[in-house]
Amino acid sequence: MKNQQVILRQFTLIFFLTIISIQEGKTQQIRWPEGKMMALSLSFDDARESHPTVGLPLFEELDAQVTFYVVPNAMRKYEKEWKAIVAAGHELGNHTLVHPCSGNFPWARDKALENYNLTAMRAELLEASSQIEEMAGVKPTSFAYPCGQTFVGRGSQTKSYVPLIADLFVTGRDWLNEASNSPVYADLAQLQAISMDGKNFKEDIKPLLKRAANNEDWVVLAGHEIGEEGFQTTRIEMLRQLIAYAKDPQYGIWLAPVGEIAKYVEEQRASLQRTLSQDLTLAATFDDGVQADYGFGDTKLFTAAAYDELETQQEGLHYSAAEISEGTGVYGDALAFPTKAKPVAFYQAAQNVDYQKENWSGTISLWLSLDPDKELAPGYTDPIQITDVGYNDAALWVDFSDKNPRSFRMGVYGDLAVWNPKNISPDKNPAFNERLLPASDLPFGKGIWTHVVVTYEGLNSKEGLAKFYINGKFQGERKISEPFTWDLEKAKVFLGLNFIGLMDEVALFKRSLSKDEVQMLYHLPGGLHTLLKQQKAGK
Repeated sequence: MKNQQVILRQFTLIFFLTIISIQEGKTQQIRWPEGKMMALSLSFDDARESHPTVGLPLFEELDAQVTFYVVPNAMRKYEKEWKAIVAAGHELGNHTLVHPCSGNFPWARDKALENYNLTAMRAELLEASSQIEEMAGVKPTSFAYPCGQTFVGRGSQTKSYVPLIADLFVTGRDWLNEASNSPVYADLAQLQAISMDGKNFKEDIKPLLKRAANNEDWVVLAGHEIGEEGFQTTRIEMLRQLIAYAKDPQYGIWLAPVGEIAKYVEEQRASLQRTLSQDLTLAATFDDGVQADYGFGDTKLFTAAAYDELETQQEGLHYSAAEISEGTGVYGDALAFPTKAKPVAFYQAAQNVDYQKENWSGTISLWLSLDPDKELAPGYTDPIQITDVGYNDAALWVDFSDKNPRSFRMGVYGDLAVWNPKNISPDKNPAFNERLLPASDLPFGKGIWTHVVVTYEGLNSKEGLAKFYINGKFQGERKISEPFTWDLEKAKVFLGLNFIGLMDEVALFKRSLSKDEVQMLYHLPGGLHTLLKQQKAGK
């Protein structure tokens, strides 16, 4: 298991931080306008003299709009031309007032980031935006980090100023990166930018665009001077070839400034989040206690003395079943299960689970943090189990196996009397294992949060199907043909049965989410709070 965890973590890091040529297929939920396959932004830094003198006529000739990240003082010599740049549809972004970088650059010693703090940086950014607006008539919504450096301060006093950029601007663009930007995953305050200075189109840029089109990504290219040759120079001939390629309809490229594409991404994200929020039936973040933040039914959490003593149930946390762990969640607090305990915690399933007697569909989503082999006590462990009778009778659950090395499985079982009429024990019943689905990925570890999703569709029909996902990655599916007959008033959403670890962001949906939606949920900034805000905004 340890080897599997190491491999998964390495793969995840490589996948998101580099451009790879081996793909598992398109997984984006956000589609580009007019059927485009990818988006492309060209950007240039520092308000170099070649921008108004060479770039303005060149991009007018090529009918292309780009983003210029400007330092106000560098604009003053060509203030009239910079106004013409804005009038031509190009974007002006903030690149600070004096271009501070690390003092390791000798030319930056008098404006070293090591000597800044967040207050000074905020003041500089606001003043730069004010001067840009005064000269060019537009207030920047985009920003580029000078030298691609995102810190202020030194040593133990070092702070990231990415949160400041997220507060003041729609986007923050980095520098000298290797990856394109996923419209679903990308942090708009840390857009990845690939250098185009000194690059050849056919050998250096075209392969990037092909890979990005395969992933339906957004490529942001960054340059400095615009000319024939020289240090930090994006070559005119390369730009001609690049823009001609981008404008060829067969390649499906949307070429636009950073701000225009970012606005579209924001709108699409909000639309998809609203769709997800409208299908929520239960959401528990545990940030304000154990009562669910939202539910179609009773939002109160109940605890009982034991799984088979539900008549002892009480509202709230009792019997030492669980506790709130402050500040340890994916976002905010978490629900902690410090020891294996006989008491049980649960929400009522009535209305919180959109149970249907015919063609029943839904989704279960939750986050877990634990090292199964080191933390779990002997015995089977169900982080979540939804049933009106028991684990093997009209039930949906995920569990860890009873002994090390632990496997992690999805179980979706219809009526016991149908799939197991003789009530044969699981160890001796092939029908039990046929319905069980072990995960191939086991990215669990202490201090690591893992996203778990089960989707189901068509239950209570002959075409029932359940799918299993870990961290947005599909683990497999099982066909479920037997019925699910519930006494809904007895049905429960059990949490943490025999579980030791942390749990957060428990959510139920009234339909089966698509693979793309599961991935979006996994990467959702702000987690369930984002969906809850969208839900309130839509009312």
